[in-house]
Amino acid sequence: MSATFFTLEELGLRSGNGSHEASVCADDEFATEPCVLEINELATLAELQPLWRELLDKTPRPAFSQTFEWLQLYCQHFGVQQRLRVFCLDEEGETAGLTVLVERQVGGQRELTLPSVGGETLWPLGANPAEQWRTVAKYLRTELARKQVLDLRGLPDPHGKINSALRVAEVNVKSQPWSGTTTLRVEENFESFWSQVSGPVRNRVELGEQRLATLGPMNFVRVRPQGTDRTGPRFPEELYQDCLDIALNDEQQLSRADSVLNAPERHSFLRDLLPWAWRHSAADLCFLLSGARPIAFRFHTLELGHLRTIWSGVDAEFRQLPLAALLLFRTLRDSCQRGDVELDLGPTHADVARDWQGTLTPFRRFIVGASAVTSFVQQPEEMNSYGV
Repeated sequence: MSATFFTLEELGLRSGNGSHEASVCADDEFATEPCVLEINELATLAELQPLWRELLDKTPRPAFSQTFEWLQLYCQHFGVQQRLRVFCLDEEGETAGLTVLVERQVGGQRELTLPSVGGETLWPLGANPAEQWRTVAKYLRTELARKQVLDLRGLPDPHGKINSALRVAEVNVKSQPWSGTTTLRVEENFESFWSQVSGPVRNRVELGEQRLATLGPMNFVRVRPQGTDRTGPRFPEELYQDCLDIALNDEQQLSRADSVLNAPERHSFLRDLLPWAWRHSAADLCFLLSGARPIAFRFHTLELGHLRTIWSGVDAEFRQLPLAALLLFRTLRDSCQRGDVELDLGPTHADVARDWQGTLTPFRRFIVGASAVTSFVQQPEEMNSYGV
């Protein structure tokens, strides 16, 4: 099977029993319109992993949540309540994009949405992910005219390309601000990067390092399984327990409604995500230790040099120290030496992006379909600066 294009025969989808997914072209009367192949089985997608990987390599700012491995874990936790709907877009004989949605019953109507857990979302794959929404919306147009709704939460659309693509598809669209994320570009020369960070941040880190030194031996430890370990690296279970102990000792974070530990389903997923990412060489754990005791941590997932913050915490017993800023400083310095591309901090306030020379990307929520004429009721999680 070709890694760039597949036929229905190759997938075994052209059969007389009608038991497989169907392939259609959106608006067949237009020969230039991309064809859409819908897949509903994870096992069928498993056969397309070379194609999936090729599309991921072309995707701007790829994340582990856009991998087939992440989708496998997502389906393990949430697949029973949802139906998988994956749309492969074929343009002139080659698969140009892949959009994964899940369908579920919400409030008496069918809802289509992106697989998402907390801040982790499986965005479309391909060189032009925003443009895929025009074809997908056209393919779903008849369904969306009834009681079905396409609810897309947390999509980056700083230039309005997604909004334009949906409107070209001639469907009802309503959008609103959602949340956002801050990314820090990792430079080869850390001194050059650090010199551009705001003066107050540099002073806070410098003074914090001095105060930290008075408490005794301090160490920065980074744990990241190597690519040679893909055959099945052993996950040290004590690492998760170290993170949990720190998080449970942070009363300020525990009091937040959007705390990971206050969302049972999200925490259950997170508990499995760390060893799962470890198994696939996509886990990155950073610790700040006082002696042998971990007092702050950052858990990232890693894909093609792009780090995304999944979970972080500091020990409340050391609240007099700017531990979050100190750990981020050491993490960035080490990432420069490792050749990482960028670090996504997750939801933060605008001043965090400004002070750390980052880029704040706003997210939006799009409601598409008959229900787009109704008002929104659900709001995004609160923004969190992580103390940096």
